[in-house]
Amino acid sequence: MKAMDKLIARIDKKLERFDPIWQAEHGVGGQRSRYYDKTGIAKYREWRGVHDTLADYVAWLNNLKSMGIMVASAPLPVLKGMWEYRWMGSYLGTFAFIDRLFEGFRGPELKIAHLNMHAIVQSLTKKIALVLANDRRLGGGPLTDKIVPMDEVMPPLFMTGFPNLIPIPLQTLPEFIICDIDQNLQPHYIDVAESFGLAAGVCSRCSAETGVTFDDDFPLVGKAMLTTNMPCNASEATSMFQRRRIGLPDFPITMAMIHNEPGAHPYSTQVLKDAIAFIEKEYGEKYDWDALFERAKQMNEQNTIELEKWDIFKTPYSALCGIAETLYRLYSWASVNGQEDYFTKVDRKVIKIMRRCYKKKYEPFGGKTRHRAFLWGPSAVYYTDFPTWIQNCWGVNIVLNMDSTMGHNMISTDDPEQAIKDLALFSEKAVMRHHAVGGWDNVNAIWDWAKNFNCDMVLMNDNVACKGMNGVHAMMEEQARDLGFYFIFVEHDLEDCRTISRRDMRKIVNNYMSVVVGEEPLDPTLVDFDDSEAW
Repeated sequence: MKAMDKLIARIDKKLERFDPIWQAEHGVGGQRSRYYDKTGIAKYREWRGVHDTLADYVAWLNNLKSMGIMVASAPLPVLKGMWEYRWMGSYLGTFAFIDRLFEGFRGPELKIAHLNMHAIVQSLTKKIALVLANDRRLGGGPLTDKIVPMDEVMPPLFMTGFPNLIPIPLQTLPEFIICDIDQNLQPHYIDVAESFGLAAGVCSRCSAETGVTFDDDFPLVGKAMLTTNMPCNASEATSMFQRRRIGLPDFPITMAMIHNEPGAHPYSTQVLKDAIAFIEKEYGEKYDWDALFERAKQMNEQNTIELEKWDIFKTPYSALCGIAETLYRLYSWASVNGQEDYFTKVDRKVIKIMRRCYKKKYEPFGGKTRHRAFLWGPSAVYYTDFPTWIQNCWGVNIVLNMDSTMGHNMISTDDPEQAIKDLALFSEKAVMRHHAVGGWDNVNAIWDWAKNFNCDMVLMNDNVACKGMNGVHAMMEEQARDLGFYFIFVEHDLEDCRTISRRDMRKIVNNYMSVVVGEEPLDPTLVDFDDSEAW
């Protein structure tokens, strides 16, 4: 092994000039040197040394395998789906998307990132095959009437009490996830919605969902729908269009908005009970508490591990970094919710690596982190790799994202009455609930979160079309100054890259880091570049 290690070391030394990190350090290039201008197309794959390049390539092959299994499991429906739905073609950009997410990752942080991402790819490809194989638009299938389409923001854990039914987040496949991959897809759906008379000042997420509805790009599955008012009332507004166009009976799960108030939780608990009764009636299934308890055990273990991850996040020695943490937590919590045992296995593997790295005092990214940042507010979905960019360019490690703080309370596994209360609390703290719709106390909690995770910087995502955050800029700027945090409002338009581009977002950060903080970039090629034509 020693001889092999020596050989690999010699190869690494010989080829280090192709490593973009080495290039940036020696002033002869960097990450963007690999790309054709304006695109996300690289001239060659990122060289990371023999070990890490091989690990990256194996991960690529594993994801390709999952794609192949998806096609093989339902070849005709997948082919029909490519013809029927605009969004299906955008999934061809998945591999380029993953490459972009993990630029600059090496060693343990690369291994963990690929473990997390492969779990998402494996789960998502199965969902795509399942939905298309049972889509009425494509001929339907044996499970068509067993699927329960749900709003993607409503966590499906409570639905595991119906073991014969399959909860599917309705908007995830054609709208939310795919926007992460292809920045140029959702503008089409936004234009469709506006052509039907929807105001241009509407939140782009809600506008895009409405456009998907009018464009008949939602698969038709199930006998009834579950909608919700989360993360905000605009979500329930889009549900009006969905229920009329899709034509299924629906039950609006309207959770208490200011969920910290005394009367909120009993109300939310009753709403969940009513939702269960609705599904029992529409699908002719009886709720099985034992089935729920089994799935709740999985979710409890995942959340227990998540809380241990948070303890490690508070130190400089976390091998789980940036978008690898955020995207996994967002998907596993909102779309899996204890339903897939594979995610528990991944969590066990990841926490073992994290413990080992913590014990060794391993610092990711070669110890080049200059600032620890907490990311608050809903991120620009068209710029999912923003945390990767800011780490590689400025050495800013996004320790935790607001969306990672979603419901993490334990669920009773033996008492139905307590379990439904726990599920209500769990569901109240859904995706983006800490942004602006849970009351000022929840917005203002950012300072405690940042302090507890030993951050010196707060990045505040500023969705320009979100009415909930209007008027708080000045107050938050003052608080940041008084509390001693670097503070950057990062403007974006959530799903519409035409309003504020990725380049515009980077310019905001670049100006702050160079003028206010007074620092030089780690990789000058990442400061200003044009990626307007990229996926």
